[in-house]
Amino acid sequence: MAAAAALAVAAPSPVPLQSVAAQATAAGSTGADSSSLAVLAAASDPAFVTQPQPQTVPDGGSVTFSVDFPGALHYTWFRTDAEGSVPIPNSNAPSYTFTADHSDNGATYSVRVFDRNAAQHRSDEARLTVTPVAASIAEPPHDTSVLAHHRARFTVTAAGTGPFSYQWQRQADGQGTWSDIAGATSDTHSFKSAPGDNGARYRAVVDNDHGPSTTSAPATLSVISGGGSLEPVERASLEWGVNNIYQGGNPANADCNFFSAGTQQEFRAQKGDVRIIHRATDGSAHGISNATKCIPSSQAQLNQRALFTNGTGTANSATGEATIEWKGAFTANAYAGMVTWYLEDPTLTIAEDGTGRLTATSGGTGSSRDNPGETEPVPPRGVTVATFSEVRLNTTAGPDGGVQISPEFSGVDYFPLTDGVRSTTSAIPTEVKEAVPDWGSWPESFVDFQYETGLSSYWHTSGLGADPDKPPFDLTVLFNSAPDVKNVPVILANPSTTGTAPYVEGRDLSITADIDGEADLQWQRSGSAAGAWTDVEGAREETLTIPNLGSSWNNNRVRIVATNSEGEAVSGALTVTTAPYSVPTFSQPPRDLLAVQGTKAVVPFRVTGNPPVDSKKIVLERSDDQGASWQRWAGAEYSEPLAGQKQQFAIASIPRSADGTLARVVAVNVEGTETVSDPFSVRVFRSTGKPQLVVVPDAPVDPDATTKLTVLGAGFDVPDWASPTLTYSLDVGLFDAEVWQPGRTGTRNWIATSPDSVSGQIHHGVMQQSGGAFTIGLTVPAGRLVPGHRYGVGAFLRLTDITNWQDTFDNRSLDAWSAVPLTTDPDSSENEQTITATVPEQAGEFTWTIDASDRAVTMTDAVNKGAYLQSTGDLKPVKVTDTRAAAPAWSISGQAGDFTGGLSGKYLGWTPAVLTDGAGAHAGTPVAPGIDTGDGLTASATLGSATAGHTKGTGTLGAALDLRVPTTTEPGTYTTTLTLTALS
Repeated sequence: MAAAAALAVAAPSPVPLQSVAAQATAAGSTGADSSSLAVLAAASDPAFVTQPQPQTVPDGGSVTFSVDFPGALHYTWFRTDAEGSVPIPNSNAPSYTFTADHSDNGATYSVRVFDRNAAQHRSDEARLTVTPVAASIAEPPHDTSVLAHHRARFTVTAAGTGPFSYQWQRQADGQGTWSDIAGATSDTHSFKSAPGDNGARYRAVVDNDHGPSTTSAPATLSVISGGGSLEPVERASLEWGVNNIYQGGNPANADCNFFSAGTQQEFRAQKGDVRIIHRATDGSAHGISNATKCIPSSQAQLNQRALFTNGTGTANSATGEATIEWKGAFTANAYAGMVTWYLEDPTLTIAEDGTGRLTATSGGTGSSRDNPGETEPVPPRGVTVATFSEVRLNTTAGPDGGVQISPEFSGVDYFPLTDGVRSTTSAIPTEVKEAVPDWGSWPESFVDFQYETGLSSYWHTSGLGADPDKPPFDLTVLFNSAPDVKNVPVILANPSTTGTAPYVEGRDLSITADIDGEADLQWQRSGSAAGAWTDVEGAREETLTIPNLGSSWNNNRVRIVATNSEGEAVSGALTVTTAPYSVPTFSQPPRDLLAVQGTKAVVPFRVTGNPPVDSKKIVLERSDDQGASWQRWAGAEYSEPLAGQKQQFAIASIPRSADGTLARVVAVNVEGTETVSDPFSVRVFRSTGKPQLVVVPDAPVDPDATTKLTVLGAGFDVPDWASPTLTYSLDVGLFDAEVWQPGRTGTRNWIATSPDSVSGQIHHGVMQQSGGAFTIGLTVPAGRLVPGHRYGVGAFLRLTDITNWQDTFDNRSLDAWSAVPLTTDPDSSENEQTITATVPEQAGEFTWTIDASDRAVTMTDAVNKGAYLQSTGDLKPVKVTDTRAAAPAWSISGQAGDFTGGLSGKYLGWTPAVLTDGAGAHAGTPVAPGIDTGDGLTASATLGSATAGHTKGTGTLGAALDLRVPTTTEPGTYTTTLTLTALS
């Protein structure tokens, strides 16, 4: 173990430098008042018969500047103000006319003219003065009528010189006092009406500080409250697309978040009164099929919607009240159906004040990010899917009626449930709320449900990249009607082929699709997923045949387009990959198998060919008679590789009886051509039933050569999380036995570790999946092993606190060691075995501490001693306690690095001392500063030690520090770190 102490020393300060002030005199200074400017006016150009003249007009008035220049060929007028002079577009005539704005006040106008000789002339500058115009009313607010509790809106348009200020006023009874409305200070006054507002009048007072204010004519508000009656609703429709999270398409028709009619996971286009549709780019609705459910209808967007029809209930067109129920369900399949949830029997409720909600029964399946392949049912329950306000109902039948409802999201907070108790801490962090102006959440009960499905924060702002796609889409409700869904051709099956990619060049390739109903068909091809698509000549049937397939088709996409009188449907695309014929070949043959008895043994390899190998005909065989006969290895399971990985066989629990056998892999392609790998040996090491390490090869290692080892581990049952923030993992590395061996606190001071680990660490999840076993490679670097030292591969537990990523190594339950002998060991020979026995320490402990709150040592200011500058100080006390029964020897040493500023650490020395007796402590030998000779404390030196068999107890060590630096040392403060190390 090691600790560090900081040392600081101040060198003597030099004599301060005297500052010399300098004065500079600006060349050409006249001493005149800098605020006075003299401008020499240019003489008027005599070629102009008439110059432009100054003008004064009111704001909004018409202005004309003119010149007379005989023989002019070209004119360009210029406007000049404080920002500079710019040409005026389309001003190429002797005069320039425009409508003045108050912002033109003070600007000057001039014209540049080219004469017959192409010489340029510039006119005088003519100043424009624009006088402001008092505010007036261009258009007053108009009478309006609204339902009670719905939003009323009045607007006024002002004329005159802006900017304008506004103050809206209200008159309650049409003839009483006008009162200012607090906060109503813009050109529009919008507010939620109440029955008491009926007959009230509203007007706006407008001012611009250029004359008296002006007041608009009043407008009367009529508020309709009560009246009407609840009338039956029999054929209402509800259309909804959830949100943008569920609109990402996939041209390959896979892995999209798709909708399905009904509560089942499998896709259905229609079930009962529920149908799944796609909205095309022109807004029309199209039916879809399982083959086209993930094909974008616009760029990368699915534009999919769930359409409920035949809704029933009641509605009052006068008050806006309504209750409508629909029967049926749709399922939203997240992650291509890995997580599903549904809404069943939705009910829309709208109150007289325009507020309301959409409720439904929701259920589905739950999954987690840690184990996405495992799902469990989420019990159905009633939820509020959307809440809203200020809805204005229109029960007119058809597309001109109904209502578009915008669900609430922005500003809605969410507090999650923890073990059934509502948290007081928002799921949306404060810093996210400050950074995202439109942060928000779906309704509480719906988000509670989604936390159980595992989709959790997809339904409220989280500060991550998906936030813009989370707000809900509008709900569309029509009365006594439903959207017209075009009956475009239905693609029942996307293009496919019975062959296996890559397709063999030089052979015919047939690709088929399945189209329902009468339609005109056309196959198309493209060299890119993004298009452009071109027609394949003559390919107008459901089957596309490519004769004598050539490499020009490689990586091309093909699709089929079906067209009828209602529109067109486009299939998904099939990518055509080609390659020449090749027999099956082991591009990476299997290697010798090493495993510990009872662990999972894996045989990786890679076999390729075209046509490809038949995965059902790849077999692992074994021979118990050195290759005389072969049989299938019972229990060996083959698995197809993921992208970039190898194929492999896995033996779940390899028996000890497999030790010494031979094995091989047999592969057959889809056409029946067979290939067999070279045989490889199998070694199965006996299990100890405890944490164990096996190092192969088990021969002595040459310290002067680089050696590659294979390390097998078994029996490492790494504990689960010690707490929600403390996680275990396993560390494996090559150690000097003086640095670490079983029984000692773990350390990262290894000589080498494996690239198959994460900086020596094998994570808890990996160890769990492997059943506590591992196989890793480890390279022993040349020149790192010292003859006479003992080495071995060691393993021990690491505990990580994920709140601060601090590691501790105090758990000794999985300590393991496998010795690595050296060829230089005097007793090493091919006929010897190394037997390692570990005897744990008995009761007692060895500890040493420095005061954690004060580890900084400040030296005295350096004093000139003639030949050197000297600074002194005292090391902070080091407390040593040793109560171990065996009382082994111990020592504490120190070593200093170089000081900051490039000052060598060799100038530091010390005189160790025992401050209080105990634990057998003896002071180390003094070390002189290296001012003349020696390395000072840059070479490790003993602070204190004890011999074996010393008395138990506690002692304290210290040292007088002595720093001697050259007299030429620059003044300043220098700091170094002294590292203390304990060995026992």
